[in-house]
Amino acid sequence: MFESINGLDVFVTVIAVYIVYRSYHSSSHGPLPPGPKGLPLIGNLDLPQTYFWTKYAEIGQTYGDIWSTSALGRRFVILNSRRHLIDMLEKRHAIYDDRHDVHMITEIAGWNQATVFMPPNAEWKDQRKHFSRMFGTRTLMAKWQDTQMWETRRFVRNVMRKPEALEDHIRYWAGAMILKIVYGYDIKPGHDPLVEIVDEAMSQWIYLSRPGAYMVDFFPWLAYIPSWFPGATFKREGKKFRKTLDDLIHEPFKIVQAQMNQGTAPPSYVSNILSADDYTPDQEWSVKASAATVGAAGADTTATQVHGFFLVMLLWPDAQRKAQEEIDRVVGTDRLPTFSDRDRLPYVEALLKECLRLHTSVPISGPRRALQDDVQDGYFIPKGSLIQPNPWAIAHDPELYPDPLNLVPERWLVDDPPPHPREYIFGFGRRICPGMIMADTSFWIASVLTLALLDINPTKDSPKAGAFTHGEGGLLDGKTICHPKPFSCSITPRSRKAEELILAVEHEEA
Repeated sequence: MFESINGLDVFVTVIAVYIVYRSYHSSSHGPLPPGPKGLPLIGNLDLPQTYFWTKYAEIGQTYGDIWSTSALGRRFVILNSRRHLIDMLEKRHAIYDDRHDVHMITEIAGWNQATVFMPPNAEWKDQRKHFSRMFGTRTLMAKWQDTQMWETRRFVRNVMRKPEALEDHIRYWAGAMILKIVYGYDIKPGHDPLVEIVDEAMSQWIYLSRPGAYMVDFFPWLAYIPSWFPGATFKREGKKFRKTLDDLIHEPFKIVQAQMNQGTAPPSYVSNILSADDYTPDQEWSVKASAATVGAAGADTTATQVHGFFLVMLLWPDAQRKAQEEIDRVVGTDRLPTFSDRDRLPYVEALLKECLRLHTSVPISGPRRALQDDVQDGYFIPKGSLIQPNPWAIAHDPELYPDPLNLVPERWLVDDPPPHPREYIFGFGRRICPGMIMADTSFWIASVLTLALLDINPTKDSPKAGAFTHGEGGLLDGKTICHPKPFSCSITPRSRKAEELILAVEHEEA
């Protein structure tokens, strides 16, 4: 009678028992956060692959700003409100500091070497210490302002000359600036090998970050099957992706080492750490990995935010003109704005806060893992649950930001302004983005020089003004780092004097 039992029967039985156990364990500790019901035993396997932040927010309108679902016995808890993020990820960060054990991206593709995916262990602390020593305050970041200013002036010149290649110019600018700061590396015109490695690594990371895309994330034992096994395409993909990441970690570092050996290395994140009095050889790996993390993630997220700024200025021309008038009044038209002007440009500052909020370039944060059972608002959060913060939902919460789909810089010019977007778009608690100040200052100088020197106007093919639409059919793609879709606009110098200021960079290059 037992001859009919095969391996598949055993597998299904084991999974069923596990899921039933998890369900019983949860139900015995109080109610779980509510959410959409899935199929018996397996739960919800149709997790969205794109625009999931807007879909999570829509589901929250039915079930509340903390809701949950399950897939194959794993509990997903979605946080759509700032209050829950503060309560859980900041006040009780010790429970939620750990990253989600996404086996495909971490163990198989190798991204567990990067700061952002590491558990809060000694290596993670070492990498964040390096970041803090180089970029942790505005005073420390000030030593890189000349590089940011120079690369941004070149960027504005390139945009003026060939505005139809705006996205390419933005990517070139972000890559040039980050690689110069991190490695002291000057990128080559056209196809630069390091830029191509960075772009490929980030493209693969975004591809890997789709929720529920790989069964190995639900059943880690699948990682042990050989790559030739039928259905093991993920193993072959992982090998390819790991090679890209290894190149990102090692190749630019080798360049800095060679320059240091020759005595020609310019100041950079890597060379400054390697030449510090307290540097020891056992820190080499943490320097390599942390540099690769900021080099890849910093370039792509900054580029996305600046690209979004151009789109927002196209859609709200009145705000663009008002910011330009403030710059003209405070700075004048005979010189370029500099970082020292920042505190004297309150409307520009308000406008850029609103751009960060409206175009949430990283609309969904990396999941955390609950290290122990917990309770939030009377709901039971089982140990091992994946906690998914949704910054997009917070940025578009009408209780915090009335008329959230409209650009309203004036909301920041009152005595009691709403929460600054950087409170949630750069992460939370001890997991806050260590490159936040670099990202902020890079975005500021790119936006301010653009406003001072260029006009962004519509063409007959431009999207409709005042309509920053999200989700399917909207103006943004649906990837984890959310880029604007291609759009048409006219970009011209604001005046003859502005053109002269733009072209002055060429005389300094000569």
